[in-house]
Amino acid sequence: MRRQRRCSRWIGAGQGTAMLHDMLDQASYMAHGYCLLWKPWLVALHAGSDFLIFAAYFAIPVAIWIFVSKRPNVELKNMALMFAAFILWCGLTHIINLVTLWVPVYEFQGWVKAITAAISVTTAVSMFPLIPRALAIPSPNELQLANRKLALEVEAHQATLAALEKTRDELEARVKARTRELEEITTRFRLLFERAPVAMLMCDDNGDIRQMNTQAERLFGYPESELTGVPVETLIPARHRDAHKGLRADYVKAATVRAMGPDRELSARAKDGTEFPVEVGLNPMEVEGHTFVVASVVDISERRQREEQIKMLLREVNHRSKNMLGVVQSIARYTAASDGAEFAQRFSERVRALGASQDLLINSDWRGAEMAQLVRSQIEHFKDLIGTRIQLHGPALRLSPAAAQTIGMALHELATNAGKYGALSGSGVIVIEWRLLDDRLLVSWRERGGPRVATPTRRGFGMTVIESLTKMGLSGEVHLDFEPEGLSWRLDCPSERVLDRHQHVEPA
Repeated sequence: MRRQRRCSRWIGAGQGTAMLHDMLDQASYMAHGYCLLWKPWLVALHAGSDFLIFAAYFAIPVAIWIFVSKRPNVELKNMALMFAAFILWCGLTHIINLVTLWVPVYEFQGWVKAITAAISVTTAVSMFPLIPRALAIPSPNELQLANRKLALEVEAHQATLAALEKTRDELEARVKARTRELEEITTRFRLLFERAPVAMLMCDDNGDIRQMNTQAERLFGYPESELTGVPVETLIPARHRDAHKGLRADYVKAATVRAMGPDRELSARAKDGTEFPVEVGLNPMEVEGHTFVVASVVDISERRQREEQIKMLLREVNHRSKNMLGVVQSIARYTAASDGAEFAQRFSERVRALGASQDLLINSDWRGAEMAQLVRSQIEHFKDLIGTRIQLHGPALRLSPAAAQTIGMALHELATNAGKYGALSGSGVIVIEWRLLDDRLLVSWRERGGPRVATPTRRGFGMTVIESLTKMGLSGEVHLDFEPEGLSWRLDCPSERVLDRHQHVEPA
């Protein structure tokens, strides 16, 4: 196909332009440098040799031209000029060899070689008829002696060159082997350094940063290029920098593998000015008489937070245990007014209700309790009626631990009363609703369809829980109405007193 295209270009107009385009077309060939694997020394060897040969081949015709120009009566002048042309074109082939190391103009190279071949053949053919004339030129004895001497020198130089080449090859082999070893060692070190799971810095004996890994870039917020050559004190809070310089200088004098400042609180400084606690390990290395120090830096902020959290949780457990004992004591004290059997039953039920609220809080790691789950836990005995005679309406809300305990106790008392005397003792229904209005939480319990309701003549512990204790515990308002068609209970309290502080909710 290429030949057909080439022939069509020769036949049509613009034959010379098309042919030149084909000769310089690089798309189908690969530069000669790929064959040399782009080894710098090998490419330089070929390129330099071809250039020097071209320079020499160019100089020789110039010298011949100068010589024949100054000696117009020289014998075989035309032969000398043909020989000069032959040498010049040979030189051109070398300069194109140099070009093809990078630019694959092999077709153009072929045409140059063809022209060189034509000139070479013409020169060779022309030489034979001139041999008799050349033999007729006398050769002085001095020239013969000089030639012999030159031959001896050439032999000596060749022997010397062979010895030098052998020595060079041996040295190159040693250098290659040593270079390979160093590259392998460097590669292993770089991989270990870069892939370390913690931040790694390497500093010289002046305290300047020479290398850092990706973890260090993430930890401190600096790219490696920005910190290379910068004093390591850049990564230390300003108040500690002067003291660190003295400590660093003392360490370099007697460097050992150890932790940095094991008896001190260490802190580091990120690019954005953030300070954080760290642990630092030091590992010195001697390289050509200089001490380099590889430092591993670990951010222990999370560990410190966990430690503080554990301490806080212990204090919280102690506090909540005391509160729980206080609640149980209050339940016992208010329940004690009944006879023995009733006391045991009511006390057990109330403690179980409190335990149900506690289970929700424990399952959420004391982050609060979902309002819907809290309601369901307190009417567990009537769960079969949920959706039919017991209606629940309200958005997803998470109550704080204290609010969950208080509201849970109130809901338990309301459910107990409904089961014994209210809507659930007959065929009535209960509607439990909750919602947010501005910055207030509204909760309501409405019974309808049960036995006729009358205002009680005495106040028991249940009424104290759903009115007084709920009001005090939530800093809200409680409305309890004994309407004939059914009991109604409403809670209106500040949302900030009852909602988990981590929850974001949209008010109704």
